[in-house]
Amino acid sequence: MQRILIAALAALLAVASSNAQALQDHANVAITTPPSASPAPRAIDAADLSSYIDGVVQTRMRDDGIAGAVVTVVDRHGVLLLRGYGIASQQSRRMVDPARTLFRIGSISKTFSYLETLKQIDAGKLRLDAEVNDYLPAEIKLPADAHAPVRLRNLLTHTAGFEDSMFGHLFVASAAQALPLDAYLSKHRPARVREPGLHAVYSNYSVVLLGALLAHAEGVDFETLMDRAYFDPLGMRLSTFREPLSAGDPRNAPPRFDGLWSEGFKREDGGFTQEPLEHIAQIAPAGGVSTTGADMARYLRMLLDRGELDGVRVLPASVFDRLEGEPLFRNTPQSPGISYGFFRHRYGQVESLEHGGATLWFHSDLVVVPKLGVGIFISTNTDTGGKFAYELPELILERYFPNARAAALPTPPRGFDAQRFVGTYASERTASSTFEKLVLASGGSVDAAPDGALAISAGGDTSRWAHDGGLAFRKVEGQGRVVFFEDGKGRIAGFASAYGENVWDRVGLMDNPNTLIGLWAASGTVAVLVLTGAWLRRRRKIVASQGAKRATAWLYLTAAAWLAFLSVLGIALVQLLGDEATALYRYPGTMLCVALWVGTLAIAMSAFCVPGLAPAWRTPGWGFWRRLRHTAAVAIFASTCVLMWHWNALGWKL
Repeated sequence: MQRILIAALAALLAVASSNAQALQDHANVAITTPPSASPAPRAIDAADLSSYIDGVVQTRMRDDGIAGAVVTVVDRHGVLLLRGYGIASQQSRRMVDPARTLFRIGSISKTFSYLETLKQIDAGKLRLDAEVNDYLPAEIKLPADAHAPVRLRNLLTHTAGFEDSMFGHLFVASAAQALPLDAYLSKHRPARVREPGLHAVYSNYSVVLLGALLAHAEGVDFETLMDRAYFDPLGMRLSTFREPLSAGDPRNAPPRFDGLWSEGFKREDGGFTQEPLEHIAQIAPAGGVSTTGADMARYLRMLLDRGELDGVRVLPASVFDRLEGEPLFRNTPQSPGISYGFFRHRYGQVESLEHGGATLWFHSDLVVVPKLGVGIFISTNTDTGGKFAYELPELILERYFPNARAAALPTPPRGFDAQRFVGTYASERTASSTFEKLVLASGGSVDAAPDGALAISAGGDTSRWAHDGGLAFRKVEGQGRVVFFEDGKGRIAGFASAYGENVWDRVGLMDNPNTLIGLWAASGTVAVLVLTGAWLRRRRKIVASQGAKRATAWLYLTAAAWLAFLSVLGIALVQLLGDEATALYRYPGTMLCVALWVGTLAIAMSAFCVPGLAPAWRTPGWGFWRRLRHTAAVAIFASTCVLMWHWNALGWKL
């Protein structure tokens, strides 16, 4: 269940690596690009690149079932490639035009929010270590809790400690549901579940809050701020944080965007289903940009030219001194860093500034490598396009830059024990206070291969990782690196993800969602057996105490309650899993609400079964096996209750 729901949002994953010797260097590396240096000769032949990309994109679109895509590659001399592929609309058969077709770039939108924050910090208007409440109006200030205050640097590094939440509000189906920023922040505030600065765990809410902070600091709405700061001066005329909303909504896109949006597509039954627009205006700072390949070429060139484009300075060069310097945070000293919101990754011997993005249907990636002087952007408009979008930049870099290729994999040292890493792991990017804890739960496993490598399975995919020194492992097929960490007793406690934005904790049975699912199955089976036994014994006269009779009757009623709960829950899950958009737009839905309240009733009834165990064991008419079966049934129901409580499967936890 969790894998399918998480796939609807295409949780962000990307890769980065270095060779074994470079591991130590990675902790202190800075991207160095002399601001006054003249552009070096082109390292990429545009004609060869065009031929290569055409072949790769067309092959992957066919093999992966992708309706349309746009690809942009630039260097410091200008645009190397700007190409559109496939369709933007199926009904009108509109083809992708890289200069005019709007793609939804999801979380790449965050980079604009990050740059504006960095600019204000560099100018002294914001302080990196100030508490965010110092800059927020009363209605959206973060309430005091058991944790230390959230500081501005925490919003820039996903280290504020918020739980995750997305269903029913991250994307909405109608314009009327797109709340204003402040209203969204107040209504959908997640709980904080860890100390700020402990771990980087990806948080959309943090960046929405950051966007509101910027808007209030400047005294204008967020969309206007971004127009003035970036889209207008960069000449990105067909880029916007706005979208088609009601005519009276100040976030409504102007007429020049009409008819330019690419449709989103779902791949099914060997074809494409055209999907309605996902509204993201309520979280615009975290994911609201729509743009073209041509406009993203201008953005990439500005990033490579350290804030300047065609003689227009949009950001001071000092901003890039910060951005390209030592990252603000790493989950471990050997992990990829986060630099003012941008993710830092190693491709061979060089480091990037990058960010991926996804909506329900669009998947995008942006990679800038200042040392190589190259920037890459890709976006696809189909739910199946995620893997390709995140792989293409690496393919380009490895083809044209020898120093971006991964070093040979090292051989594990003698006596290396891969078994100590084996176990079940769970992502920290999940909810803690609501039923979304189960819906968002992302479990994984680590197994040891015969050659000493690790096989890491998560999200329906298994990849192999070779030991790369210390507690680090490098991806065998690709350039990612995961780094494990130990607890106070030297036991493996978890690992930091290859993208630098998440941590996976080693967990036991209680924190494995499959345990609850297994207990639900067991409870359903026991309930059927209990009621079947009641039917078969309906005409027998068994001598039993009044207490035992009451315990038996109550167990029958409890079994019926469990069957009712599991039946309604099954219907609710079929509705949710049948359509990812339904799950995201309409969550929790009537059936899930009913199911969890019926489940809450079953929990309460199960609790009353426990006192009935004593008279059941004392009654003279029951044999040992009858008593044992009764006790086992109560024990299974009670165990399921404990796990449901642990996973917030309760009516008031929706």
